[in-house]
Amino acid sequence: MSADTASALSFSARIREASWSRHQGLDPAAGADGDREPGLFDRLFDGSLSVADYTRWHGQQFFVYEAIEAAGERLAGDPVAGPFLFPELARRESLESDLRFLMGPKWRSGLEPLPSTRAYVDRIRASAAAPAGYIAHAYTRYLGDLSGGQAFGKAARRNYGFDGEGASFYDFADIPSPKAFKDEYRARLDAVDLPGDAKDALVAEVLLAYDHNGAVLAELGANLGRNPFEPKVVAAICHHMNHDHADDTLVICRGAGGQPRAHAARMTGFDGEGADFAAAVGETEVAIRVDWARPLSERAEVRPEIVRIFTESKEALDGEAGAA
Repeated sequence: MSADTASALSFSARIREASWSRHQGLDPAAGADGDREPGLFDRLFDGSLSVADYTRWHGQQFFVYEAIEAAGERLAGDPVAGPFLFPELARRESLESDLRFLMGPKWRSGLEPLPSTRAYVDRIRASAAAPAGYIAHAYTRYLGDLSGGQAFGKAARRNYGFDGEGASFYDFADIPSPKAFKDEYRARLDAVDLPGDAKDALVAEVLLAYDHNGAVLAELGANLGRNPFEPKVVAAICHHMNHDHADDTLVICRGAGGQPRAHAARMTGFDGEGADFAAAVGETEVAIRVDWARPLSERAEVRPEIVRIFTESKEALDGEAGAA
């Protein structure tokens, strides 16, 4: 976009113009290549996205909105950011409700940000400390939810038979007219009290938000259908290990995980090939992957494999202690 063109556009129109190509290419597999594999959005709309993969996508969104809404709470009294804080947009509680429905009461134990999600959240926390950064990330997510997100909600209800919970994230009960609301939001963007360089930074941050969102979708898309265990099962077993067998989890991370100096640990997930843990070593949390002895596909196979890994870890640690 030329400088003359940009200056002729309202600020909200400038943001839309600058981000249009990012918006069009959000689903990483949704390009023009006829040989491509269907992406996450494709599978949602054609009905082939499993409820398990839908749940994993939903779970990653929780971390993003948790970060955005925490930033909004900090900026509630800011004269620039304040006009963009709308209680009716908040999504964190609806995501928690959906995840409780999809994964059970222990949902939080089975939810861990993907590397791409962690990078996205880190970027939100860094940039949304300033009003322009917050507005950029809030605009990108919330106006997207009120636009294309409504089609996602409709597809989820159709595919999985949800009635309320499960897709309540897409319900904006306190916004009777999304179009009128979006018009008001854009009017506030046009009137935002920011100098030119801060507006430039806001536009650049919107583009980064799209890029981070695309990276999360790409990572999710690369793993569609690969985990034979339902998120509800993962959450229940992780909760059991972390609350009832915390000492055993630490032994596994010290032994099989190769972190003998770990002073705390938690199980963060597992799939058919292995289990994931996070160990606290000093002031750092270290991600650990421990492979199963063979591929697993049934819940009943998980416990014996964890017992084996724990036993081998304890024996190895006891042997090292004896040798010392």
